[in-house]
Amino acid sequence: MDFADLERIGLNRNEARVYLALTSRGQATAAELVKAVGVHRNIVYDNIEKLIEKGLVSFIIDGTKKRFIAENPQVIIDYLESKKDKIDEEIKEASKIIPQITALLATTNGKQEATIFRGIKGLKKVFNDTLKSKEIWDIGLTNESVQILSSTFWKNYNQKIKDWNIKEHILVNYSYKDTSTGLFNIKNIETRILPQQLDQVTETIIWDEKVAIFVYSAQPIVIVMENKEIFNMYKAHFDFLWKISKNPRKK
Repeated sequence: MDFADLERIGLNRNEARVYLALTSRGQATAAELVKAVGVHRNIVYDNIEKLIEKGLVSFIIDGTKKRFIAENPQVIIDYLESKKDKIDEEIKEASKIIPQITALLATTNGKQEATIFRGIKGLKKVFNDTLKSKEIWDIGLTNESVQILSSTFWKNYNQKIKDWNIKEHILVNYSYKDTSTGLFNIKNIETRILPQQLDQVTETIIWDEKVAIFVYSAQPIVIVMENKEIFNMYKAHFDFLWKISKNPRKK
């Protein structure tokens, strides 16, 4: 069993990491899980709470310490059954309001300029949309994007950039460590490293008069804006940062 198996049943990447670490021990304290998973303690605490809400984890108080326990794996089926019931109910509710939404859309002629996508699937949808472009600009590449989307996703994405001859220009955060994606070895991807004091807390992708701002939180989101003026503003910002950043291919 690995992260992918758990993600296929609806856990996010960090929930899967915490749950896998706990099942390999049976029970553990939060501190032990932080050490085992190797992420910030807040990520472990947030995701252990989510696993408790899903019924996959419980806890006992041992003296002054709280010890978390992986429940009988049968509860996974119970969890999925509850999800199915909830989805069925949401489909019923959606079917009731679809006619109202359709009528509302029919009264608006303007083009929607901003969209919010949530979760890993939302992030991947936006990144796959960038592959339709001939040129991409990226501000603030971080290791969080690799942790959340996986190195396999990025290897496949970068391979498509190469195979489809897409020009990509990436401003990498100073703190970024490319250990698994081979980013710096792809010919048609230009990279520069941002000055340390200009490390970005979000990642911004610019393409085809669109701007996407990625937030790699426990529940990741991306905001996509489609507007020529906003695109030009962010592109000018990219050009300025490019001029003052270091080329990693030059000694």
